[in-house]
Amino acid sequence: MCRLFKNMENEPLLISDILNNGLFNSNKAKIALKCVTIFSFWGQIAGKKFEQSSKPYAIKGMKLYVSCENPYVMQELIMYKKILLQKLIPYTRPLEIVINDIAFDYKSWNEHKKVPLPDDFPDFYTDERLLNIDICEDDFKNVFINIDNSEYLNDEQKRKFKERIIKLQKAKRLRLM
Repeated sequence: MCRLFKNMENEPLLISDILNNGLFNSNKAKIALKCVTIFSFWGQIAGKKFEQSSKPYAIKGMKLYVSCENPYVMQELIMYKKILLQKLIPYTRPLEIVINDIAFDYKSWNEHKKVPLPDDFPDFYTDERLLNIDICEDDFKNVFINIDNSEYLNDEQKRKFKERIIKLQKAKRLRLM
């Protein structure tokens, strides 16, 4: 027997409403969005040399997990760990995420190197397609204030960070349409 979810007026609810009010507004979804945002800046954090040979795949507690192409890349990144932790601060602080350790491994590379981008990843949609999607930027006011107050980011980095967050939210909204 299939049970229908109904609202207060005893009318059936749309699946999109159920997902929007439940799943996508859950704490796990918000944390996942923050993680994806941080992961999308990995190339700027690690640099061009390591952008293609390493990939962050999880944040658990205050530890970032990064998969590396081989043990040589892993060893070199371990040597740069303190620098990477410092470079993460401008991206994590505005999102209110604290990362104080990085774990590198190379054995999981095959699992993480070819992870397909989800449909809601902003680069999947063209800028023209996202232009007409309306979102309430007030929802991100606190995050944007933290970004603006960051002493680690220059004005260009602040602008790009905000644009990336807006694109992620517009892509999410577009997927729900």
